[in-house]
Amino acid sequence: MQDDMKYVGFGARKLTESIHLMTGCFHLTVDGNAFHTHLSAYLVVGQSGSMLIDTGHPKDFKKIASYIRSVVGEDLTYVFPTHEEYPHAGNLGLLLEAFPRATVVGETRNLHLYFPNQYVRERFQQNKTDDVIDLGGRLITVLPAVIRDLKASYWAYDDCDKALFVSDGFAFSHSDPSECVLLSEELSQKPTVRDARQILDLALYWSRFADNSTVVLELGQMLDKYLTKLICPAHGSVITDPSRLIPVMNEALLERP
Repeated sequence: MQDDMKYVGFGARKLTESIHLMTGCFHLTVDGNAFHTHLSAYLVVGQSGSMLIDTGHPKDFKKIASYIRSVVGEDLTYVFPTHEEYPHAGNLGLLLEAFPRATVVGETRNLHLYFPNQYVRERFQQNKTDDVIDLGGRLITVLPAVIRDLKASYWAYDDCDKALFVSDGFAFSHSDPSECVLLSEELSQKPTVRDARQILDLALYWSRFADNSTVVLELGQMLDKYLTKLICPAHGSVITDPSRLIPVMNEALLERP
C-alpha cells in the first residue's frame, strides 16, 4: 500500500457560547496505516472583540470566512496565527483582505516580509508571553508553546471557558470519517498513545529522538497554573476530558520508538 493523503471535507461547530471550531480533515496512509488528522482554527468571541486562533487551510478559506461572518459579521478583531507554518498561517493574507479591520497578534516579527502592504498599514502587533488581550469580559493570555515544531510559536488561554489552544500539541489521530468534527468524549474509540505517536512522528519528528521529560514537566506546570477544561489542538479532536488524555499524551511524548 502506497503512502497517500486525501482531503475529506470541512466542518464547523459551536463548542461553547463563545468558542467555535472550524476544521478540515485529511485521510492519510503512511507505512500501511490509514488514519485521519485535523487542520483546525478557532473563533473566540467576547463582548467587544473576537479572535481567530490559527487560520485554517487555504482550501477552506471561503468556508472559514463565511462562518466567521455568520458569527461576527465583518468585525473580526484579531487573527492569532500560532506560528508561521503554512497550516497555521496559510490563510493570513486572505483574511487580512476579507476583514480589513482585523489586527494580527502574536509572533509577528517576520510578517512584514510576507505582507509588506499590510505592514505599512500597521496591522501587526507583536506580543510576548504573558501578554493579555481583552475581548470584553474574556481575556486571552499569550503563552509559550510547550510542544512545537518552530521555536517562535505561541499557545493561548481563554480565562472564561478555561480553554487552552495548543497548536501542534495534543494531536491524536482518528480513523472513522464520520467523527472528524466530534469531541474527544464523543469518539467511538478513545484516543490512544499510538494515535498520538502517529502524529508526533509525522509533524514533530524531533520528538522521536529528544528527551521529552522537560516538555512533560513544563506542560504540567502550565496546566497547574491555568485550570483547563478544554484543550483545542490544530491537528486533533477537541479534548473535553483532559484528565484522561493528558496522561496519554505524556506517555506518548516519553515513549521512545
